[in-house]
Amino acid sequence: MNYFRNPKIILLLIIILIFLGVEIKNALSHSIRDIIKNGEQINILLLGIDARPGEVTARSDTIILSSVDTTIKKAALVWIPRDTRISTPNKSKKINMVAQLQGPEASCEVVAKLLGTNVNHYILTNFAGFERIIDILGGVNLYVDINLSSAASGVYLQKGYQRLTGKEALKYARYRGTQDGDIGRTGRQQKLLRAVIAEFLQINTITKIPDLLSALQENVQTNISVSDMLYLANLLVTFDEDNIITQTLPGYAFIDPNSGASYWDVDRQISLSILDSLFHGHKYEVKLDSPPYY
Repeated sequence: MNYFRNPKIILLLIIILIFLGVEIKNALSHSIRDIIKNGEQINILLLGIDARPGEVTARSDTIILSSVDTTIKKAALVWIPRDTRISTPNKSKKINMVAQLQGPEASCEVVAKLLGTNVNHYILTNFAGFERIIDILGGVNLYVDINLSSAASGVYLQKGYQRLTGKEALKYARYRGTQDGDIGRTGRQQKLLRAVIAEFLQINTITKIPDLLSALQENVQTNISVSDMLYLANLLVTFDEDNIITQTLPGYAFIDPNSGASYWDVDRQISLSILDSLFHGHKYEVKLDSPPYY
């Protein structure tokens, strides 16, 4: 039974069981295994949507590019603000609309262009599933850095270290009612993700696998094959947690003078090299000074 005392083995087992049950759509012919064997990085787009009952898709409320370099055993998670401005032939629009209007594959293409890399794989999850997973885990321990009051959701949080329910954790992760808006929210999501990983690594999580599997089956879809997911999961559990890098894509707040719409304007010079920079130990301030022509 010492086998099950290793928390990374437990995490691997959870990942395997979860992805044996999720909906696989249009699995790609070029496998993750082959890409890794060629010494290349694996880029997977993580999309969190808030689809209502009966809806197939919705706007992407959370957009994260996960880049894994197995040669140096590091992973970089880049949060892309939902209001990031992208150009279309006719006008500008927000990146969070792409998945809803064109599907997750189109989101992969847009993010690939934005970061100057290849993005072929995605994992899409509904927030209802996220909330349920937190509750199955029995909550998550987190230092709440804001006072949060939401009459609509019935969530009221005060600053301090506490254990959050799924409903509270989801509201904390999605809350934008602070001065730093969506950029502050991406920072809170990064903290929460690390806390959730810590919960998964608890020994008693092994007893919760059947319920976790059920929650993921109903709320996750991906184009990664089961064999590729198992191969990648087996590699990821060997990574040191200190080698998981988180970063929000740097840029500037921008108001369109014609429409009055608010956007996050990404610094394109940084975005095109951010993955290599993160893997080489460089971190960025998220809010940059606007260029003089703004």
